[in-house]
Amino acid sequence: MRPTRTRDFTMKKKFSYLALCVISLLLLSCASAPRSFVKATGGGTWNSILLREDLSFEKAFNEVLDVCAKRFEMDMISKDGGYGRTNWIYTWNVNGQYTKNYRTRVIFKFSADRTKVDIKTEAEFGGEHNWIIGWDTRLLETIKQDVMGAVGRTVL
Repeated sequence: MRPTRTRDFTMKKKFSYLALCVISLLLLSCASAPRSFVKATGGGTWNSILLREDLSFEKAFNEVLDVCAKRFEMDMISKDGGYGRTNWIYTWNVNGQYTKNYRTRVIFKFSADRTKVDIKTEAEFGGEHNWIIGWDTRLLETIKQDVMGAVGRTVL
């Protein structure tokens, strides 16, 4: 009779461990996205900033690039095309700590007539092979304000 009790105890222990693993996985998979995340197909929408009239395209491009490069590593830069895109960063909403389930990046492009720059943010939540596409409102407002301060027109 004794071996049965030991086997029952071992089975209960295994079941408890299995239940704990399943609950842990469920809790991790149900982690919520940051409040600033907006789910949207195709990423965010473009936001336009009119450039100051006294600013050359060369100077404006370098200023916008500098704003983005202070927070992100650049992935693609085309001065001739007036385009730039940052790499994904995994630390935007966690105060510099790496997270696997949320990433953001910034894209900018200048208009053909070089009178404005369009900016958008992209964000993805979920993790590898499970990304939900969207954009980050807090990042957009931060980058937009920084770019407006560097190259935007001021309203008097």
